[in-house]
Amino acid sequence: MNHASQSQRRGAALIAALVCLVIVMALLGHMLVGALRMGRQMRVERDRCQCELLLQSGLERAAFQLAAAEPYSGEVWNVPSDELGGSGEGQVTIQVSRNGDSPPRIHVLAEYPMGGEHSIRRSRSVELRTTHPLSQE
Repeated sequence: MNHASQSQRRGAALIAALVCLVIVMALLGHMLVGALRMGRQMRVERDRCQCELLLQSGLERAAFQLAAAEPYSGEVWNVPSDELGGSGEGQVTIQVSRNGDSPPRIHVLAEYPMGGEHSIRRSRSVELRTTHPLSQE
C-alpha cells in the first residue's frame, strides 16, 4: 500500500504543477495581449497628435501665404515621412474662399498617415481676421 500511496502523491504533485503551469501561461498570455493592445493604442494616439499638428501647420501655412502680396487660393501639401519621423507620409489640403469684402475663409483637411487603412483625418475651417490671424469659430 505504501507504493500506491507514493504514486498517488507523485500524481497529485504532477497535476498541481500542471495546473500552476496553466495558470502562469494564462497570466502571461493576458499580459501579452494587454501589451499589444497598449502598443496599438499608443500608435493611434501618436498618429492623432501628428494629424492635429499637420492641421495646425496647414492653418499657419495658409495664413502666411495670405499675408504675402500674391493671391493664394490653396494647395495640396504633401509632407514626406522623413520630415514626420519616418512613420508615414502626411497630406494637408488647404482651400481658401473669399466672399466679397469679408475676410477670407480657410478650410484645411489633414490626413496622417496617407492612404493607410487606419488613416486619421481632421479638418477645420477658420475665418482669417486682420487682428487675430487664426481665430476659430
